Amino acid sequence: MLSNEERTQRILAHRAKRYPHITDWNHDHGSPTRVVGHRGGIATSVEISRSYRRDHRPSSQFVEPQQVLDVIRVAGVRRWVLMGLYGYVGYLTEPRATQAVDVLVDFDELDLAIDAIVARWPALQVDRQVVVVRFLDPGEIAITGEMKQVIDLMLPDDDCYHEILQHAHRVDPPTGDIIPTLEAACASKFAALISPNRQFIKKQQDAVDLRRLFVPNQCSIDRFELERLGELVYPGGGHEILEFLDLAIEEKPFPTRQLASTLDGSAITTNTKLTTNSLPPVVHRL
Repeated sequence: MLSNEERTQRILAHRAKRYPHITDWNHDHGSPTRVVGHRGGIATSVEISRSYRRDHRPSSQFVEPQQVLDVIRVAGVRRWVLMGLYGYVGYLTEPRATQAVDVLVDFDELDLAIDAIVARWPALQVDRQVVVVRFLDPGEIAITGEMKQVIDLMLPDDDCYHEILQHAHRVDPPTGDIIPTLEAACASKFAALISPNRQFIKKQQDAVDLRRLFVPNQCSIDRFELERLGELVYPGGGHEILEFLDLAIEEKPFPTRQLASTLDGSAITTNTKLTTNSLPPVVHRL
């Protein structure tokens, strides 16, 4: 395979020969550079998903984040944080869509949240797993024929998530939503990216989202807090997350080995041979 330098030289030579009249090939001029804020970001994401469901999934339950948060609030769930894309979308410059509402809740309030959601959406099917409870929508069928989850109740199964639930969150004033702090959002996405239990294809989106969190917010990120939260992901994670931050700012690739996955406990082989003992034995999702 060609190196990046060799590939770039070939592309530039081909362009110069075939299209000598074009002097600027940049398609990114005018791209947004300012983060949108939680209220604007979540509104855009919800509208994209709503439009998709209206046109392509008319049998969907049309579950949206505000509905889920209202349901668990009314039920009396006191400790919760809106996670996933809906939790960090306000820190991005360009919101995107998602089909699932992720909410982090405490162990002792899990059943309360489950009962409230089942009462509100009785058609949803409950898939109770060790670290997450998923609610599947019979009206949201993927091309594989499988039902898609539309709500995930996440549990604080490690120190990082426990810290987010207890302290590393904030209230968004316009909406009243409880969301991760900027540093917590970055740490959670970093945790997903390096997890040995996450599917490789999802890590690709994690890498993109982590860069989109880091770069436009680089002047706002508290490096000491980011390092503290990174260290809660795994020993040494604090130092590594700062390295990832600098790589993103410098527009350099993330280490290939961090994108390796093992879902069955087998050894990982990428550019460097690693065993599962070489990576933090944790399960993370965002």
